[in-house]
Amino acid sequence: MAIPTSALQGLTNKSIIELYSVELKPDIHYTKSAKTTTYSQSTTTITISLTGHGFSTGLILSLDFTSGTGIDGVYTIQTVTTDSFTVTGTTSQSTSGAVSFNVNATIANPTVYLFHSGNNMKDSLDIVWQSNTYSRMPVRADGFKYSGKGKLPRPTLTLSNLLGTITAILQLTNQTTALADLAGAKVTRRRALSKDLDEVNFSSDVNPYKSGSVDPSAELPREVYFIERKTIENRNIVQFELVSSFDLFGVSAPKKLVTKADFAGVGTFVNF
Repeated sequence: MAIPTSALQGLTNKSIIELYSVELKPDIHYTKSAKTTTYSQSTTTITISLTGHGFSTGLILSLDFTSGTGIDGVYTIQTVTTDSFTVTGTTSQSTSGAVSFNVNATIANPTVYLFHSGNNMKDSLDIVWQSNTYSRMPVRADGFKYSGKGKLPRPTLTLSNLLGTITAILQLTNQTTALADLAGAKVTRRRALSKDLDEVNFSSDVNPYKSGSVDPSAELPREVYFIERKTIENRNIVQFELVSSFDLFGVSAPKKLVTKADFAGVGTFVNF
């Protein structure tokens, strides 16, 4: 697997940029600290109030806006004060309401990882999209094609492990659940046109592919999968098999299991 190259160099305004987010499963991959609080949005700045939060800029959160018209998704903290912090929305609006999210009980440890197999045209560092920084990491995903024969695809996600980065993530998450190996983590395949990449990725902070202005909310339909299992781990790569959310991952049958709390005779054998 090649090292990241300056993938933006050979683009046109219709080139598709592929990015990946991996959201850990709370209480399986990390001990969660659940938060529910209020927010307000003016233009694209979303201010979230949370007394003594202890967060730092750069922390990535998966936000669930439970009221108002805030848009659920992955956000990166841009600024902090003692009792509030801000993130940047993809659309300009005025709204307010309630928001919920989970953070790691050890705040410094991430709950969301962002990857892209390439780097920007400005300084050959990480790509920024929708104000989120996607770490440059050799990554390849295969098997997304639907066959039309009734069988859902089970893609594979392969990441470079030359620096031990993915092994370190596995070791960290396995401290919460031994041998979990990221099973159940949510993987979202995100695709955007180069013309809508954040301007900060380019020289002089100007996107040369844009048509008029950059639209940070523009993207192709997201594809959501879940990690079924780790298939390969060695010094070079770590590979995961993914399943669709429609593949009944993690669903038991029957859906409702009857226990002694429901019926005292469960597990009792009676001879007639």
